[in-house]
Amino acid sequence: MSAQPDITRAKASYEAIIKGDLDYVRDNLLADDVVFHVPGQGKLAGDYRGKAEVVGYLARLVDVTGNTMRYEPDAFLTDEDRVAVMLRITGERGGKTLDERGVHVFRLVDGKIAERWSFPQDSYVIDEFFG
Repeated sequence: MSAQPDITRAKASYEAIIKGDLDYVRDNLLADDVVFHVPGQGKLAGDYRGKAEVVGYLARLVDVTGNTMRYEPDAFLTDEDRVAVMLRITGERGGKTLDERGVHVFRLVDGKIAERWSFPQDSYVIDEFFG
């Protein structure tokens, strides 16, 4: 598979989350056995396994931020089955403002997101924002 469709899927995941279209994410972008790895010590940290858990996690992100989370990719790096996205993440929650940089690494299998790792620049900032 060429790198461009993998980049397109990573971009599509951000666009769908921003729109609140989690059905699209579940039905078109995620592998059945998908795993999202969310670092940190905050309430949303942990591993989410399977479509239901991942979509539940994304729904909580949308809910707790009033759908203010934005993902602004700066650059993409690809190899055979992975896409690394360097990005800026912004959002608002309970009078707090998030403006953080980080990296998401996607592993794709048969054109679907099988895994995503999140690497914030400062995990303490993320923990405090969602705490």
